Amino acid sequence: MHVLITGGAGFIGRHLVQALLGDGHTVRVLDNLSPQVHGPEARIPVELADVELIQGDVRDPAAVSLALTDMEAVVHLAAETGVGQSMYEVTRYVDVNDRGTACLLEGLVRQQRAIPFVLASSRAVYGEGLYHCPRCGDVSPRAREAAALERGSWDPLCPLCAGAITSAPTHEDAQPRPGSVYAATKLAQEHLCQIVADAYSKAIEEKQPQLAVCGHIHEAWGKESKIGPTEVVNLGPSGRYFDLD
Repeated sequence: MHVLITGGAGFIGRHLVQALLGDGHTVRVLDNLSPQVHGPEARIPVELADVELIQGDVRDPAAVSLALTDMEAVVHLAAETGVGQSMYEVTRYVDVNDRGTACLLEGLVRQQRAIPFVLASSRAVYGEGLYHCPRCGDVSPRAREAAALERGSWDPLCPLCAGAITSAPTHEDAQPRPGSVYAATKLAQEHLCQIVADAYSKAIEEKQPQLAVCGHIHEAWGKESKIGPTEVVNLGPSGRYFDLD
């Protein structure tokens, strides 16, 4: 299968490239080789030696159209990822993460064919994550207040009874509580992809487009992540990111 990976020159992308090549797939990468990540000389990672690299931006419709040509599946990793930086470079994070995703989705729609699509979201969309309260059960606490931190109270409290809580594994049904601009842009990506997939799965009769939003690649290891009309992602114990066969 011919697979496009946006942001494929990044940390996760480079490993995904190697996994897909090892499984016999053909890979194309669309990446802007951002100086913040790859240095001022825009060095190409050695892991991309055997793949086609298009140096371009996901916000550029022409680059997206070129990258999608003849592709049979898409993994969307391209994003600005600094939580702290997102709080003072708000425009850039919203522009790259959300307008970039919108541009990619428009490009997919213009293809007029069903293309499996995987979005890598982030555990940051859940904020503090899931906790367990002995009185109230599983809860999603709000961000810790500055006053509590100033007095040395580091642990979040139950949002229902204000009692002590303990951390618990965060599953994809947990309540989203984005606590940064970065987290908000990743949650917006999920909504954009789900809405577009739902709308256009009805428009193509011969085969539905497939959508999977992978909430957290590392934390979800060993279980399947399924959101959308068709299962695409298979995060199994074999160490494979997903199975396109």
